[in-house]
Amino acid sequence: MRLIGVDVGGTFTDIVFTDTESNRTLTHKVASTPEDPSRAFMRGVQEVCATAGIGLSKLDHIFHGTTVATNAALQHRGASAGMITTRGFRDIVHIGRHQRPHHYSIQQEIPWQDRPLVRRRHRKVVSERLAPPRGEAIEPLDEAEVEAAARELKDSGVASIAVCFLFSFINPEHEKRAKAIVQRLCPGVFVTCSHEVSPQFREFERFTTTAMNAFIGPLVRDYIARLSGDLAEAGFRGDVHIMQSNGGVAPARAVSELPVLTLMSGLAAGVLGGAWVADLAGRRNVVTLDIGGTSADIGVVTNGHFEEASARDTYVAGYPILVPMIDLHTIGAGGGSIAHVDATGAFRVGPQSAGAVPGPAAYGQGGTEATVTDANIVLGRLDAQNFLGGAMRLDRDAAFKAVQALADRLGLPLLEAAEGVVAVLNANMANAIRARTVQKGI
Repeated sequence: MRLIGVDVGGTFTDIVFTDTESNRTLTHKVASTPEDPSRAFMRGVQEVCATAGIGLSKLDHIFHGTTVATNAALQHRGASAGMITTRGFRDIVHIGRHQRPHHYSIQQEIPWQDRPLVRRRHRKVVSERLAPPRGEAIEPLDEAEVEAAARELKDSGVASIAVCFLFSFINPEHEKRAKAIVQRLCPGVFVTCSHEVSPQFREFERFTTTAMNAFIGPLVRDYIARLSGDLAEAGFRGDVHIMQSNGGVAPARAVSELPVLTLMSGLAAGVLGGAWVADLAGRRNVVTLDIGGTSADIGVVTNGHFEEASARDTYVAGYPILVPMIDLHTIGAGGGSIAHVDATGAFRVGPQSAGAVPGPAAYGQGGTEATVTDANIVLGRLDAQNFLGGAMRLDRDAAFKAVQALADRLGLPLLEAAEGVVAVLNANMANAIRARTVQKGI
């Protein structure tokens, strides 16, 4: 069996090819293409297949860890979404719960109020009501109101619509009927229901999770459709499976409908890989640390098992997400993390990242700010002539120039400034590991 795993990160796209019959494994890395991640995906797959001496038609499976949904949520660059909900519950996704993220702050940012996934003018209400505990209809669904709401949302130009009714997790019939009406009147619009995304009680979290699915849905759907089309055109006839936040995989078509399940896709794979390597080494209690170009992702494996995040404490980009996820902690600390002096005069590293474009100054693509990669070149920890096994040459002079500019701002010698970048980065990661272990009694 021939398998390929592809992990698309913010800076690099990593590819692993394995032939289980010959016990042969190849690894490959290409620069990510943030404007269209599928380009780097296809380039990496085709290049590793060329190295292996086979065509894509000879592959059996491709497994993919993606950050498309993650980045859309973090950057708040999703689709214009609408919502149809039970009359009287239009503002559930705005009000939230009585607990604020920070109890005593008078200047706190509340994401679902400052950056709503669905704007209030796009939240429509209809008459319907179900009653617990069995979900009997005490007020039938007014289908004429659903039709009117769907037409209004279509005219407003939304790309996706979330259907969120009270108690639909007990009885989904009203949501199913509303979805059928919306799909008939709004062809091509991404439609999602709360009972499909998160059939659990707690309407604020369920509605918000469904709104997130609608927010990122068109972007992920189009990405997967484009990727599947490119793979088919290149001759691939096998199955594409996408990594989910809970550590499992799902067919590409299923992920197209429920992209919210992939918000921690690539990050979850890091924990699984770390646990697998630890098991081979006879270790059952480990901390996994997955450092990329933009972030460092920390997981904890206890007695051979990783923890699932608490449903009430799972947030992505500040929004509560009520789907199964591996318990992960992510900080902005990677090879592309930018070293800078903030407004208070403090020396910081990250969370801002140079990403793949322009990337660190050493990449020679226009980056001018000092990054962790540039600091490691100055310190002699990276070989500029043999980066990625010689596949990529780094601009040593540009790295020195960027770090020297930082050193001048700090009033430090060049080498001390470079060492300071690495020291601050390490301290950030060490503090994050402590927060997930000793501070939680592990």
